[in-house]
Amino acid sequence: MKKLFGIVVLGLLWCNVGIAESRFGELTNMKDERMRGKNNQWVRPHPGPFVWNKIEKEQGNFSWQKADEYVAYAQNHNQTILATIWPYANWEQKLCKRKKAKSPFGRSFPKYLSKPCSMKNYKTFLLALVDRYDGDGNNDMPGLTNPIIHWEIMNEPEFKMFFNGKEDEFVEIFNFSSKTIKSKQKNSIIIMASAAGMFPENKKFWKSTLPKIKDYFDIANIHHISTPDGKCDKEFWVDEFAALLKSTNIDKPIWVTEAMIGKCKVLSSYINAFANGAEIIIDVGVNAPGMKMSKKSRKKLDKLINDVDEFKSVKLLNKKKAEFLFKDGSVKIVDF
Repeated sequence: MKKLFGIVVLGLLWCNVGIAESRFGELTNMKDERMRGKNNQWVRPHPGPFVWNKIEKEQGNFSWQKADEYVAYAQNHNQTILATIWPYANWEQKLCKRKKAKSPFGRSFPKYLSKPCSMKNYKTFLLALVDRYDGDGNNDMPGLTNPIIHWEIMNEPEFKMFFNGKEDEFVEIFNFSSKTIKSKQKNSIIIMASAAGMFPENKKFWKSTLPKIKDYFDIANIHHISTPDGKCDKEFWVDEFAALLKSTNIDKPIWVTEAMIGKCKVLSSYINAFANGAEIIIDVGVNAPGMKMSKKSRKKLDKLINDVDEFKSVKLLNKKKAEFLFKDGSVKIVDF
Protein backbone atom coordinates (compact mmCIF):
# COMPACT_ATOMS: atom_id res chain seq x y z
CA MET A 1 0.00 0.00 0.00
CA LYS A 2 1.23 3.46 -0.73
CA LYS A 3 2.71 5.48 2.10
CA LEU A 4 1.75 9.08 2.75
CA PHE A 5 4.59 11.23 4.04
CA GLY A 6 5.40 14.90 4.20
CA ILE A 7 2.66 17.25 5.26
CA VAL A 8 -0.74 15.63 5.31
CA VAL A 9 -3.61 17.47 6.96
CA LEU A 10 -6.94 16.02 8.01
CA GLY A 11 -9.75 18.29 9.09
CA LEU A 12 -12.99 16.87 10.49
CA LEU A 13 -16.03 17.68 8.39
CA TRP A 14 -18.67 18.82 10.84
CA CYS A 15 -22.23 18.13 9.81
CA ASN A 16 -25.14 20.51 10.23
CA VAL A 17 -26.28 18.65 13.33
CA GLY A 18 -24.53 17.85 16.57
CA ILE A 19 -21.90 15.17 16.20
CA ALA A 20 -19.71 13.47 18.77
CA GLU A 21 -16.28 15.05 18.83
CA SER A 22 -14.52 11.81 19.67
CA ARG A 23 -12.46 10.27 16.88
CA PHE A 24 -12.62 6.79 18.38
CA GLY A 25 -15.15 4.10 19.19
CA GLU A 26 -15.77 0.39 19.66
CA LEU A 27 -18.09 -2.35 18.47
CA THR A 28 -20.35 -3.23 21.37
CA ASN A 29 -22.33 -6.15 22.72
CA MET A 30 -24.38 -5.65 25.88
CA LYS A 31 -24.04 -9.34 26.83
CA ASP A 32 -20.28 -8.89 27.32
CA GLU A 33 -19.27 -6.45 30.08
CA ARG A 34 -15.93 -5.85 28.34
CA MET A 35 -17.68 -5.01 25.06
CA ARG A 36 -19.93 -2.14 26.12
CA GLY A 37 -17.74 0.68 24.89
CA LYS A 38 -16.00 3.55 26.59
CA ASN A 39 -17.52 6.70 27.99
CA ASN A 40 -17.62 9.73 25.67
CA GLN A 41 -16.89 7.75 22.52
CA TRP A 42 -18.68 6.22 19.55
CA VAL A 43 -20.34 2.83 19.84
CA ARG A 44 -21.45 0.58 17.00
CA PRO A 45 -23.61 -2.25 18.38
CA HIS A 46 -22.79 -5.30 16.29
CA PRO A 47 -24.86 -6.93 15.04
CA GLY A 48 -26.81 -4.85 17.49
CA PRO A 49 -30.52 -4.63 18.31
CA PHE A 50 -31.70 -2.69 15.25
CA VAL A 51 -32.65 -5.85 13.38
CA TRP A 52 -36.12 -6.00 11.85
CA ASN A 53 -36.58 -9.59 13.03
CA LYS A 54 -35.68 -8.70 16.63
CA ILE A 55 -37.99 -5.70 16.86
CA GLU A 56 -40.98 -6.89 14.83
CA LYS A 57 -40.99 -10.65 15.38
CA GLU A 58 -44.57 -10.85 14.15
CA GLN A 59 -46.22 -8.40 11.81
CA GLY A 60 -47.47 -5.42 13.76
CA ASN A 61 -46.03 -6.66 17.06
CA PHE A 62 -43.09 -4.45 18.03
CA SER A 63 -40.71 -5.23 20.91
CA TRP A 64 -38.30 -2.42 21.84
CA GLN A 65 -36.77 -3.80 25.04
CA LYS A 66 -33.33 -4.76 23.72
CA ALA A 67 -32.94 -1.69 21.53
CA ASP A 68 -34.00 0.57 24.41
CA GLU A 69 -31.43 -1.13 26.63
CA TYR A 70 -28.61 -0.21 24.22
CA VAL A 71 -29.83 3.35 23.85
CA ALA A 72 -30.28 3.88 27.59
CA TYR A 73 -26.80 2.53 28.33
CA ALA A 74 -25.28 4.79 25.69
CA GLN A 75 -27.07 7.81 27.14
CA ASN A 76 -25.84 7.02 30.65
CA HIS A 77 -22.23 6.82 29.41
CA ASN A 78 -22.30 9.73 26.96
CA GLN A 79 -21.78 7.42 24.01
CA THR A 80 -22.89 8.24 20.48
CA ILE A 81 -24.57 5.35 18.69
CA LEU A 82 -23.95 4.37 15.10
CA ALA A 83 -26.96 2.12 14.49
CA THR A 84 -26.74 -0.62 11.86
CA ILE A 85 -30.10 -1.41 10.25
CA TRP A 86 -30.66 -5.00 9.15
CA PRO A 87 -33.69 -5.26 6.79
CA TYR A 88 -34.52 -8.90 7.50
CA ALA A 89 -37.48 -10.51 9.26
CA ASN A 90 -38.16 -14.23 9.15
CA TRP A 91 -41.94 -13.88 9.05
CA GLU A 92 -41.75 -11.37 6.22
CA GLN A 93 -39.43 -13.34 3.99
CA LYS A 94 -41.51 -16.46 4.43
CA LEU A 95 -44.36 -14.62 2.69
CA CYS A 96 -42.65 -15.05 -0.66
CA LYS A 97 -40.77 -18.22 0.24
CA ARG A 98 -37.26 -16.81 0.29
CA LYS A 99 -34.43 -19.31 0.66
CA LYS A 100 -32.79 -19.63 4.03
CA ALA A 101 -29.23 -18.38 4.41
CA LYS A 102 -26.45 -19.25 6.81
CA SER A 103 -26.64 -16.71 9.59
CA PRO A 104 -23.30 -15.07 10.49
CA PHE A 105 -24.40 -14.44 14.08
CA GLY A 106 -26.02 -17.69 15.14
CA ARG A 107 -29.57 -18.50 16.12
CA SER A 108 -30.41 -15.03 17.38
CA PHE A 109 -30.05 -13.56 13.89
CA PRO A 110 -32.57 -13.90 11.02
CA LYS A 111 -32.49 -17.09 8.96
CA TYR A 112 -33.29 -15.14 5.80
CA LEU A 113 -30.98 -12.47 4.39
CA SER A 114 -32.66 -11.57 1.11
CA LYS A 115 -34.45 -8.47 -0.10
CA PRO A 116 -37.77 -7.97 1.74
CA CYS A 117 -40.79 -9.49 0.04
CA SER A 118 -42.66 -6.24 0.52
CA MET A 119 -40.88 -2.90 0.67
CA LYS A 120 -44.12 -1.54 2.16
CA ASN A 121 -43.77 -3.90 5.13
CA TYR A 122 -40.14 -2.91 5.50
CA LYS A 123 -41.04 0.79 5.38
CA THR A 124 -43.50 0.31 8.24
CA PHE A 125 -40.72 -1.14 10.41
CA LEU A 126 -38.17 1.46 9.34
CA LEU A 127 -40.43 4.43 10.11
CA ALA A 128 -41.30 2.95 13.50
CA LEU A 129 -37.60 2.47 14.29
CA VAL A 130 -36.59 6.00 13.40
CA ASP A 131 -39.69 7.43 15.09
CA ARG A 132 -38.75 5.84 18.40
CA TYR A 133 -35.22 7.21 18.53
CA ASP A 134 -35.34 10.47 16.54
CA GLY A 135 -35.92 12.66 19.60
CA ASP A 136 -38.75 14.73 18.13
CA GLY A 137 -40.94 14.25 21.21
CA ASN A 138 -43.49 12.10 19.42
CA ASN A 139 -43.56 8.34 20.07
CA ASP A 140 -40.00 8.49 21.44
CA MET A 141 -38.45 5.93 23.74
CA PRO A 142 -39.35 6.90 27.32
CA GLY A 143 -36.52 8.94 28.79
CA LEU A 144 -34.80 9.53 25.45
CA THR A 145 -32.35 12.43 25.78
CA ASN A 146 -29.74 11.55 23.16
CA PRO A 147 -31.46 10.66 19.87
CA ILE A 148 -29.93 8.40 17.24
CA ILE A 149 -28.91 10.46 14.25
CA HIS A 150 -26.38 8.17 12.56
CA TRP A 151 -27.84 5.23 10.64
CA GLU A 152 -25.77 2.64 8.79
CA ILE A 153 -27.86 0.77 6.25
CA MET A 154 -26.75 -2.89 6.07
CA ASN A 155 -23.25 -4.33 6.37
CA GLU A 156 -20.69 -5.62 3.85
CA PRO A 157 -23.32 -6.43 1.19
CA GLU A 158 -20.72 -7.82 -1.21
CA PHE A 159 -20.56 -10.92 1.02
CA LYS A 160 -23.39 -13.47 0.91
CA MET A 161 -23.01 -14.02 4.64
CA PHE A 162 -24.56 -10.60 5.25
CA PHE A 163 -26.82 -10.16 2.21
CA ASN A 164 -28.16 -12.94 0.04
CA GLY A 165 -29.09 -10.91 -2.99
CA LYS A 166 -28.01 -9.22 -6.19
CA GLU A 167 -26.28 -5.88 -6.51
CA ASP A 168 -29.36 -4.13 -7.90
CA GLU A 169 -31.42 -5.44 -4.97
CA PHE A 170 -28.91 -4.01 -2.51
CA VAL A 171 -29.03 -0.67 -4.33
CA GLU A 172 -32.83 -0.66 -4.14
CA ILE A 173 -32.86 -1.45 -0.42
CA PHE A 174 -30.16 1.09 0.37
CA ASN A 175 -31.63 4.01 -1.56
CA PHE A 176 -35.15 3.22 -0.37
CA SER A 177 -33.97 3.10 3.25
CA SER A 178 -32.07 6.37 2.96
CA LYS A 179 -35.02 8.22 1.44
CA THR A 180 -37.38 6.81 4.06
CA ILE A 181 -35.13 7.80 6.97
CA LYS A 182 -34.53 11.28 5.58
CA SER A 183 -38.26 11.79 5.08
CA LYS A 184 -38.85 11.09 8.78
CA GLN A 185 -35.70 12.59 10.31
CA LYS A 186 -34.41 15.58 8.38
CA ASN A 187 -31.16 15.82 10.38
CA SER A 188 -30.28 12.14 10.04
CA ILE A 189 -26.83 11.15 8.79
CA ILE A 190 -26.67 8.09 6.56
CA ILE A 191 -23.55 5.93 6.65
CA MET A 192 -22.75 3.75 3.65
CA ALA A 193 -22.99 0.00 4.10
CA SER A 194 -19.35 -0.71 4.68
CA ALA A 195 -16.96 -2.15 2.16
CA ALA A 196 -15.35 -5.26 3.63
CA GLY A 197 -11.85 -4.23 2.55
CA MET A 198 -10.15 -3.37 -0.72
CA PHE A 199 -9.43 -6.79 -2.10
CA PRO A 200 -10.17 -7.20 -5.84
CA GLU A 201 -13.65 -8.60 -5.24
CA ASN A 202 -14.52 -5.67 -2.96
CA LYS A 203 -13.28 -3.11 -5.44
CA LYS A 204 -15.22 -4.72 -8.27
CA PHE A 205 -18.48 -4.63 -6.32
CA TRP A 206 -18.12 -1.08 -5.06
CA LYS A 207 -16.78 0.33 -8.31
CA SER A 208 -20.11 -0.68 -9.82
CA THR A 209 -22.31 0.10 -6.83
CA LEU A 210 -21.01 3.43 -5.51
CA PRO A 211 -22.23 5.56 -8.45
CA LYS A 212 -25.73 4.15 -7.91
CA ILE A 213 -25.94 5.05 -4.20
CA LYS A 214 -23.67 8.09 -3.90
CA ASP A 215 -26.57 10.54 -3.62
CA TYR A 216 -28.06 8.59 -0.72
CA PHE A 217 -25.31 8.53 1.90
CA ASP A 218 -23.38 11.18 3.85
CA ILE A 219 -20.43 9.17 5.18
CA ALA A 220 -18.31 6.65 3.27
CA ASN A 221 -17.38 3.54 5.23
CA ILE A 222 -14.61 0.93 5.12
CA HIS A 223 -13.76 -2.10 7.30
CA HIS A 224 -10.38 -3.56 8.05
CA ILE A 225 -10.41 -7.10 9.41
CA SER A 226 -7.08 -8.92 9.35
CA THR A 227 -6.88 -12.38 7.84
CA PRO A 228 -6.54 -15.40 10.19
CA ASP A 229 -2.76 -15.26 9.80
CA GLY A 230 -2.74 -11.61 10.84
CA LYS A 231 -2.13 -10.10 7.40
CA CYS A 232 -3.15 -6.47 7.45
CA ASP A 233 -3.08 -3.20 5.57
CA LYS A 234 -0.98 -0.52 7.23
CA GLU A 235 -3.51 2.26 6.62
CA PHE A 236 -6.66 0.17 7.25
CA TRP A 237 -7.35 0.36 3.46
CA VAL A 238 -8.16 4.06 3.77
CA ASP A 239 -5.74 5.17 1.05
CA GLU A 240 -7.09 2.71 -1.52
CA PHE A 241 -10.69 3.37 -0.49
CA ALA A 242 -10.16 7.12 -0.88
CA ALA A 243 -8.77 6.49 -4.37
CA LEU A 244 -11.81 4.37 -5.24
CA LEU A 245 -14.15 7.12 -4.05
CA LYS A 246 -12.27 9.68 -6.09
CA SER A 247 -12.47 7.48 -9.19
CA THR A 248 -16.26 7.47 -8.84
CA ASN A 249 -16.42 11.25 -8.24
CA ILE A 250 -17.39 10.91 -4.58
CA ASP A 251 -16.04 13.45 -2.11
CA LYS A 252 -17.35 12.47 1.31
CA PRO A 253 -15.92 11.84 4.79
CA ILE A 254 -14.44 8.41 5.44
CA TRP A 255 -14.99 6.37 8.57
CA VAL A 256 -13.43 3.04 9.51
CA THR A 257 -16.23 1.32 11.43
CA GLU A 258 -14.42 -1.97 12.03
CA ALA A 259 -10.70 -1.83 12.73
CA MET A 260 -8.60 -4.90 13.56
CA ILE A 261 -4.84 -4.42 13.52
CA GLY A 262 -3.75 -8.05 13.03
CA LYS A 263 0.05 -8.10 13.03
CA CYS A 264 0.31 -4.42 12.11
CA LYS A 265 1.53 -1.91 14.68
CA VAL A 266 -1.37 -0.22 16.40
CA LEU A 267 -0.08 3.36 16.52
CA SER A 268 1.21 3.48 12.96
CA SER A 269 -2.02 1.89 11.67
CA TYR A 270 -4.29 4.37 13.40
CA ILE A 271 -2.17 7.43 12.69
CA ASN A 272 -1.61 6.56 9.03
CA ALA A 273 -5.32 5.83 8.60
CA PHE A 274 -6.16 9.25 10.05
CA ALA A 275 -3.52 10.89 7.89
CA ASN A 276 -4.89 9.21 4.77
CA GLY A 277 -8.37 10.57 5.39
CA ALA A 278 -10.16 8.59 8.11
CA GLU A 279 -12.18 10.82 10.42
CA ILE A 280 -13.51 8.20 12.84
CA ILE A 281 -11.99 4.79 13.66
CA ILE A 282 -14.03 2.18 15.53
CA ASP A 283 -12.13 -0.73 17.06
CA VAL A 284 -13.66 -4.21 16.84
CA GLY A 285 -13.42 -4.56 20.61
CA VAL A 286 -11.40 -6.59 23.05
CA ASN A 287 -13.42 -9.82 22.67
CA ALA A 288 -14.25 -9.68 18.97
CA PRO A 289 -13.81 -12.89 16.94
CA GLY A 290 -10.48 -13.24 15.19
CA MET A 291 -6.96 -12.18 16.09
CA LYS A 292 -6.90 -10.29 19.38
CA MET A 293 -4.94 -7.12 20.03
CA SER A 294 -2.17 -7.74 22.57
CA LYS A 295 -2.42 -6.12 26.01
CA LYS A 296 0.63 -4.03 25.17
CA SER A 297 -0.94 -2.74 21.95
CA ARG A 298 -4.23 -2.11 23.74
CA LYS A 299 -2.42 0.06 26.27
CA LYS A 300 -0.78 2.01 23.45
CA LEU A 301 -4.14 2.58 21.78
CA ASP A 302 -5.74 3.68 25.05
CA LYS A 303 -2.90 6.16 25.59
CA LEU A 304 -3.28 7.51 22.04
CA ILE A 305 -7.00 8.02 22.63
CA ASN A 306 -6.31 9.76 25.94
CA ASP A 307 -3.64 11.99 24.37
CA VAL A 308 -5.20 13.03 21.07
CA ASP A 309 -8.96 12.38 21.07
CA GLU A 310 -11.04 15.24 19.69
CA PHE A 311 -8.06 16.50 17.67
CA LYS A 312 -8.84 18.94 14.87
CA SER A 313 -6.23 17.89 12.33
CA VAL A 314 -3.10 15.77 11.97
CA LYS A 315 -0.03 15.90 9.78
CA LEU A 316 2.84 13.49 9.40
CA LEU A 317 6.22 15.05 10.08
CA ASN A 318 8.10 11.95 9.00
CA LYS A 319 7.72 8.16 8.97
CA LYS A 320 7.70 7.96 12.76
CA LYS A 321 6.32 11.26 14.00
CA ALA A 322 2.93 13.02 13.72
CA GLU A 323 1.66 16.40 14.83
CA PHE A 324 -1.90 16.67 16.19
CA LEU A 325 -3.60 20.06 16.28
CA PHE A 326 -6.49 20.81 18.63
CA LYS A 327 -9.32 23.34 18.47
CA ASP A 328 -7.73 25.55 21.12
CA GLY A 329 -4.61 25.89 18.99
CA SER A 330 -2.48 23.54 21.06
CA VAL A 331 -0.27 20.93 19.42
CA LYS A 332 0.89 17.49 20.49
CA ILE A 333 3.70 15.51 18.84
CA VAL A 334 3.30 11.74 18.85
CA ASP A 335 6.13 9.34 18.09
CA PHE A 336 5.08 6.03 16.58
